Amino acid sequence: MKSIIQASAVIKTTFDSPRGIFLTLVLTSLLSCGFGLIENNAAGAIPYPDGTQLSQLQTNELPKAIANKILRDASKHSGLRKRELEITQVTSKTFGNPCEFNFGEVCTKEYNPIEGWEVVVRVRQDSWTYHVDKSGKQILLDPKVSTLQTLPKAIADAILNDASSRSGVDIADLKITQATSQTFANPCQFNFGEVCTQQYDPVEGWEVIVKVQEQSWTYHINKSDSQIILDPKVNAT
Repeated sequence: MKSIIQASAVIKTTFDSPRGIFLTLVLTSLLSCGFGLIENNAAGAIPYPDGTQLSQLQTNELPKAIANKILRDASKHSGLRKRELEITQVTSKTFGNPCEFNFGEVCTKEYNPIEGWEVVVRVRQDSWTYHVDKSGKQILLDPKVSTLQTLPKAIADAILNDASSRSGVDIADLKITQATSQTFANPCQFNFGEVCTQQYDPVEGWEVIVKVQEQSWTYHINKSDSQIILDPKVNAT
């Protein structure tokens, strides 16, 4: 009891002195800052049932392995190298059911959730949207994306090299203005035949138009770029 009375006397003496008042103000300021930091940290975090707290940015983070899978898929469909592609947006989502996950336009109201992400990839001037589940086992590209209209770089280079060789114009001065994926009914059609049989022997490939100075040259090229055929009507000389 005596020690408590002595301590109270010391505290009173300290507070009554100018130095004590100064120390009190400093202590109050420090406590206020501490409480502010605690409040800010709590406001910027998202609590989970297990007690874990993650920032909003962390909930949208895409595992590197899944990001690489998506970029490989985009590379396969576009013909571009992975380093030419860029993931521009990642949004964590709970898809209501497999229909929504599969980009269904008209889906039932059944609730069978799939946790995952909606990922946007920049492919040249286009933006491709992917849905991917948390495990990365299901990676789906929006079927509205016309991947076949993106001419693989190897094929584009082969056509431009051919056009440059025939015309004497530098590749830098040539431009592919249109590329359309096509299934030519048979080799005759692929070779620009005007009168062809009805035989069905399909050739998968592209019809590509190249601007060469004031002309437009039409090419047919197969998927493997082993056959590049220039429209014989073109005056390539």
